[in-house]
Amino acid sequence: MTDASGFELTHKKIIESGKLNFLNYGFERANLRKICKDAGVTTGAFYRHFEDKEDLFVALVEPLAKELLGFYNKFEEEAFKSIDRDEFHSLAEINVAGSTETALYLFENKGIFELLIYKAYGTKYDNFIEKLVEFEDENRKKIFQIIMFKNERLIEIPEPAIHLLNHAYINTLCEIVIHSKTKDEIKINSKIVAEFFNDGWRKLRGF
Repeated sequence: MTDASGFELTHKKIIESGKLNFLNYGFERANLRKICKDAGVTTGAFYRHFEDKEDLFVALVEPLAKELLGFYNKFEEEAFKSIDRDEFHSLAEINVAGSTETALYLFENKGIFELLIYKAYGTKYDNFIEKLVEFEDENRKKIFQIIMFKNERLIEIPEPAIHLLNHAYINTLCEIVIHSKTKDEIKINSKIVAEFFNDGWRKLRGF
């Protein structure tokens, strides 16, 4: 019969070793034998926990990836409710609040976030930033379509420009999470960046 506590301890050691090695070397350059050696386990023991190196990486980053995409759904719903009530001014407030809440959550999980965004080359999560930008593109297009239906003053913005601006916005938020030292820094910098982009979008759309 398997010793559950022993299995869980081995699992934890592999996870911790994998996280450290992936952070130091990235997924592609991280060596499975070194991960096992640093964890104090054999490769045979490793394969009782994970199918391969990518399975270990995915186990580390997938919960955060799903949580991050969940933030998009949450704030998308709030934005649409605001538009339905013709409270266009609330969009900016929702964006600031959403950016700050998301950045704070990611800051608390900075190591895993760094793996997901900067160390995932060679895995299914490679270039995850593009996934986030796609979500941002779709949400903004939906919002603009609704606003255009409700307000004839809206100036149409070319989709390539929307994509480039969203890319800049997401990259900036990622840099804030990685380089900020405290939660207060996160709050201040997220607010500044969100308000900067809000003002830019407001000017571009004409109101």
